[in-house]
Amino acid sequence: MNNVYHSGFANPFLPLNIYIPDGEPKVFEGRVYLYGSKDMFGGEYCSHKFHVYSAPVDNLEEWTDHGPVLASTDEYEGEGVSDGVFWSDGLLWAPDAVRRGKWYYLYFCLSDGTEGVAKSRKPYGPFTDAKQVTMGGKPIEGIDPSVFQERDAFFYTWGQARCHMAKLNKDMCTLDETTYIDALISNEDGKEGFHEASSLRKIGEKYCIIYASEYKNTWPNRGENPTSLDYAVSDQLTGPYLRSGRIIDNTGIDPSTWNNHGSILKIKGQWYIFYHASSNDSKYTRRARVERIRVDEENGTIKQTEMTSSGFAYSLNPRKETQAAWAYKVTGGAFFTEKENFHPMVRITSGCSASYRYLDFGITAHTWTLTFERNIICGGMLYVLINGKVHAKITLEGKDINIQTVQLSKIKGLADVTLRFEASHKSGICELYRFWMCCKE
Repeated sequence: MNNVYHSGFANPFLPLNIYIPDGEPKVFEGRVYLYGSKDMFGGEYCSHKFHVYSAPVDNLEEWTDHGPVLASTDEYEGEGVSDGVFWSDGLLWAPDAVRRGKWYYLYFCLSDGTEGVAKSRKPYGPFTDAKQVTMGGKPIEGIDPSVFQERDAFFYTWGQARCHMAKLNKDMCTLDETTYIDALISNEDGKEGFHEASSLRKIGEKYCIIYASEYKNTWPNRGENPTSLDYAVSDQLTGPYLRSGRIIDNTGIDPSTWNNHGSILKIKGQWYIFYHASSNDSKYTRRARVERIRVDEENGTIKQTEMTSSGFAYSLNPRKETQAAWAYKVTGGAFFTEKENFHPMVRITSGCSASYRYLDFGITAHTWTLTFERNIICGGMLYVLINGKVHAKITLEGKDINIQTVQLSKIKGLADVTLRFEASHKSGICELYRFWMCCKE
């Protein structure tokens, strides 16, 4: 049975208890489809099933979960899907989808390094008749398949550490080994810098590969973790592709964020970058996120964008409830978790903060009240910063889950709101659940 969710134009754009990493967005039949892996809370990378999510191109606030569409074990028979991958019981990793004729093909990889394809008459599945992807009579090895259509031909990219490409034969499950290219991408210094998560797109007359990059990630103490989505451009489909820039970096959203995966899509004239970010102080429980981006279609360049809390929208409405887990950045070791059907910010100690970008306070300055729901542990102080300036502070007191209110001096316009916690002790201060505001006109 399909479930319909209303996101309220926030980031993450799916409900907070739905963990969809590795998202590949496509438009079919007037709807945006998101094909991704499915993390489970408390688990590791992915699971043994895929879900497909979709929204009308005219209403990106309303997302439908089309239920399990393919499984690699029998554990989800109660959800209406049986084991559809005959050669493996591995976890189902990053997928992509393409349409050819009357069929939709779902390409996927598994944790054992094999790759496969299943098909359906509908873009949302269920997908059946799974086959391994082979080349030269042998199953290919690797991860993160992506499929691109150039007129009547289909091209397949995949790989980790090196980005491979080959043309798909008409059976859509074998690759033409005479077209195989071993390494597509290079950087300014001649090194590939490619980690994983290739996704091939076309911008104007340029060909573009979006990928998780190891190239000069500069976040402190991050080393070369592939938290950035970079892009490489070529005049020719078969390359070579030269790294042209960075689209987004998801560091700062969780203390243990390690990777990224996603792609770009143009919807009704606006370009977006779909990506994921971790939660629960882990590499896992990754949620689907999205940002507006600026793309120059004449020269194939993409301007690097920042993470926000608003996703498809330009801003959040401060009068409406803002979930703690909609923050685009946390500091000090705090993180967002799942707890009794809530998704609070936890492990808040002195110096921790959460930031929300952007809230729209309108064109006229007014005084606002901020009300927030929290669970006091040992208490402390909360400072409310608007665009980096302290506007209010409040003593955190009381017991259990409760609400407190603080008045903010006159503010207006788009604002980056930061909640910063301070205490004289080293113990936990509180847990933060949500907040909302009221305008005192």
